[in-house]
Order: sequence, then structure tokens, then C-alpha cells
Amino acid sequence: MNPGFQITPVENGLRGSLYAVQVSGQEKTEFDRFLESEEVRAASEYRALVTRLDDMVERLGFRKQFFKKEGSIRDSVEALHYGNGKLRLYCLRWSGVLLIVGYGGVKTTRTYQENPVLREAVAFLQEVDARVAARQKTGEIHIDPDTGLIGGDLVFSGED
Repeated sequence: MNPGFQITPVENGLRGSLYAVQVSGQEKTEFDRFLESEEVRAASEYRALVTRLDDMVERLGFRKQFFKKEGSIRDSVEALHYGNGKLRLYCLRWSGVLLIVGYGGVKTTRTYQENPVLREAVAFLQEVDARVAARQKTGEIHIDPDTGLIGGDLVFSGED
């Protein structure tokens, strides 16, 4: 059975809208869990990555050059990282003005698939991506192409 989740707003700025995924029954979003993880906070590029994300929302937008395509060719899963660092935040980059953030961690293996935490984070976002896209096709969710603001039914049950 698929886990239930909701898409929750984090920040809306001059250059884009940032949302996070919150699993049903969890107190915190996946993004909050990422930000509060001791392993993540200990990474040398933690502060730079968080600052870059703030800069994207306010000044830069979610430019393709800041992300690395992950997942499959059929989804929107990308990794935000800073420089050559090993810290990864997995996201759904739907456009230059809309980013839905999930979870991530420190990549200590050659590929994310070799790390169970990162593999699970990507697989979950692939599921989120498919379910959000399905609702967008039916008109239950709409995305403003200029601001990235999402409207509609953003709560997904385990049965969707």
C-alpha cells in the first residue's frame, strides 16, 4: 500500500515557491527531518546548501544548473547539492518556479541506489511525483506557471 502524504507550503518568494512532502501520521515534513538530521547538519556544505535554497526562492529561481537529474527519465526527481560536496537533498523540480523538497542525506556511495536511505528517499519522491502529476492531469491540482503556487487537493491517502 502507498503511504499517504500531503504537499505543504514552506516558502513563497519573488522567484519561486517551495513546498515539502509530509507523510501521513508524521509530525514533521521530510524537509524538516532532513534539516534536523545530525548527519546532514555535520556535513561541511550544510549551511551553503540551505543558503543556496533560500537564494533560489528569493533571487535565482530553481535553475536547472543547481540540480542533478536522478530517478528515471519519466519523473521529476533531482538532487540539490552544493559544489562537489556529498550532501544531497532530493526534490521534484517541476519548473524554474516550483520545487517540492523531500529527504536526502550524505552520499557516501558511488550511486544513490547503493545507499538504502537515499534509495528510499528517491523511490518515495517518484511515487509522489506520479500521484501529483495524475491529479494535475485531472484538474484536481493546478499550478500557477508564473509563481509556482499550487492549488487544489494536496492531501493524498494511502489508497489514491
